[in-house]
Amino acid sequence: MESRFIRQDQHPFGAAPFISDILFNTPYEFQDGSVAINPFPVNNSPPRFQPVDWSIFRPTFAFGQQLPHQHPQYAEQYNFTIQPELAKDLVVQMGYVGSEGHHLNINHDLNIGLAQPCLDLNSIPGQSCGPFGADRRFYIPAGAIPAGVTLHLPYGSVTSVTGPNRTPIVLVGLRPYSLPSCEPTTGAGCPTDNVPVFGSIYPADNMGNSNYNSLQISAEKRASHGLQFQAAYTFSKSFDYGSSFEDTINPIDFRKGYALSQFDARHRLVFSYVWQLPVPQLSGAAGKLANGWSVSGITTFQSGFPVRITSNADLELQNSFAFLTAGEPNIVVAFRKLDPRGPNHYAFDPASFAQPAQLGVIGNSPRTVCCGPGINNFDFALLKDTPVSERTRLQFRAEFFNLFHHTQFVNPDGNISDGSTFGTVVRARDPQLIQFALKLVF
Repeated sequence: MESRFIRQDQHPFGAAPFISDILFNTPYEFQDGSVAINPFPVNNSPPRFQPVDWSIFRPTFAFGQQLPHQHPQYAEQYNFTIQPELAKDLVVQMGYVGSEGHHLNINHDLNIGLAQPCLDLNSIPGQSCGPFGADRRFYIPAGAIPAGVTLHLPYGSVTSVTGPNRTPIVLVGLRPYSLPSCEPTTGAGCPTDNVPVFGSIYPADNMGNSNYNSLQISAEKRASHGLQFQAAYTFSKSFDYGSSFEDTINPIDFRKGYALSQFDARHRLVFSYVWQLPVPQLSGAAGKLANGWSVSGITTFQSGFPVRITSNADLELQNSFAFLTAGEPNIVVAFRKLDPRGPNHYAFDPASFAQPAQLGVIGNSPRTVCCGPGINNFDFALLKDTPVSERTRLQFRAEFFNLFHHTQFVNPDGNISDGSTFGTVVRARDPQLIQFALKLVF
C-alpha cells in the first residue's frame, strides 16, 4: 500500500511526501511496526529568515516553485483574413491565423537522479544499481573500490573517489540535492535513518515556447428558404515543449522536447445545419401530422491527435516522479499507423519503438508522434412543431448521437513500459446514443 500526502502551499513551494507499505488506519505507521516521519508537523512553517530543518519533511517531492529572475510570459498573434459575400445570404471567410507563445511555464526536474554514480556503482564488487535506485542507500566499505575505478559522488565537497578508497563511503540517494549537508566520504551531516531529504524538485520554470499556424476556411448561410448552415475547415500545425501541466520535459536537453502539441489536429471539418423540410402546407388533421418538420445536425471529421510516447521504466536512471516522465524509448523504424479494428486493437506498430539498450540515456523518440485515430461522427436531430393554440405548441424531438454507430477510438497507450498494451487502443468515445423528448411550449 502507498499513501501520498500533498500539501500545496502558497508560493514559493509546495511539497508531496510519499510513504509506502503503511497501515491503512494509522497512516504514519509502517507494516513492520516502525513509524514514518509525520509529513505535516506542527512546526512546518518556520519563522521568516530562519533556516529550515528539511529533515522534518522527509522524504519530500517538491513542486510549484517559482525560480528567480523569471521572464513574463507573452504571446504574439497574427492573422490575415478575407471575407467575400458570394450571395446575399452566403458569406465565405478565408484566412491565415498564427500565434507564438514565449517563456511559457513548464515543469522540469531540478533534482534528477544522476546516472553516472549509479553506473559507477555497478563497477564495484558487491554493489548493484539500476532503475529507481536514485533514492536508495549505498554503503561502500573501505578498500571496496578496485584500483583505477572511479566513483563519481552526487553531492558533498569531494566530487569523485578513485579506488582503492581509504574510508567507507555512504550514499543516501543519488540526486545532487538528496542530502544538502552530507559528506559521503566522512559521514558528517548524513542522516542515520538513511532517508534522503529531497526527491524530485519540479519548478514552474518559463523556458517553454509554442508555435501555431493554420489555414481557416468557413462558410455561413443565413436562414432563407428554410435552410441555414455553417461549415468550417481548419488545416493547422501546433508545436510546443509541453502541452499541459502533466508534461515534464527532458531536463538535460530542453530542445529535445519540442514536438507536436498533444492537441494538434492537422485537419478538422465541422458542418452544422438546420433545415425546415419543404413539406406542402396542409390544413386540418393532415396538417397536424405533415406540417412543422425539420432536421438538424452536426457532422465532424478530424484527423487524430498526436500520441505521447514515454517510458516509466527509469532506464535513464533519473527516477523522476511525474505524470508524464521525460523518459522515452528509441524509435527504430518509421512510425506506422494501424487500424484499431484489427488484431489486438493496435493503432500503431509497437515494433517501431524499443527501449534503450544502454542504461543512463533517454531514447531518441520524439515526445509525440502523429497520429492516433481520427473522428468521424454524425449527430442528427429530427424536430416536429405542432401548434395547439395561438400561444401553445407541442414540440417533439428525436436526437441521434453518433448516428451511424461508428466507433470513435481514443488515443492508444503510448507508454512502452506498459508492455502488451503499448500501441493498443483501450478505450473508445461514446457509442450511439438515442433520446426522445416531448415539450409543451406556452
